[in-house]
Amino acid sequence: MIRKAVIDSGPLFSALLLNYNERGVGPGRPRRFEDQLQWPLRNASAQREFMGLLAAIPEKLTTSHIIGELRGLGQSCLELHGDGGGHFWRTSMALLLEWNIDRTTRAPPRSLAGHRFRVCLPEIGAPDTGLIQLAGRHNCVLITDDNRMAREAKALQVECQLIQDLVRSLV
Repeated sequence: MIRKAVIDSGPLFSALLLNYNERGVGPGRPRRFEDQLQWPLRNASAQREFMGLLAAIPEKLTTSHIIGELRGLGQSCLELHGDGGGHFWRTSMALLLEWNIDRTTRAPPRSLAGHRFRVCLPEIGAPDTGLIQLAGRHNCVLITDDNRMAREAKALQVECQLIQDLVRSLV
């Protein structure tokens, strides 16, 4: 069992999509719902296991940059606007609060420019470097769907799990 994790936007967005679909009594389900889920999460058993795994993590961390990314993903990927977009965000905020992800942290630019993280900053950018730094600072696992980020995290000796590996081990 994972006790503490930093969660990237990909896995978090997948969880919000699955939550929205589960509670989908609002206006309009996304037209391309299934297309937005990664291949390991396209069957009901994997979806249940994935949501159970994330729900069971007692301490979930992310950054304010990731919460901002989620809003953009909701609009661009799902094409939800107006009432549909509002319903998606109400169900999303309910889940984030239920999972106690409402208190996000930020990665100060000075710490990202430090020698240890400077090497991956140009490759994966500040938000992803901030997640690696956060996981390293809290000595916890980073959960992502981004192979480049996983490679950079492992090079910095930060434990990282890809969704596809987690789901494969669950189903």
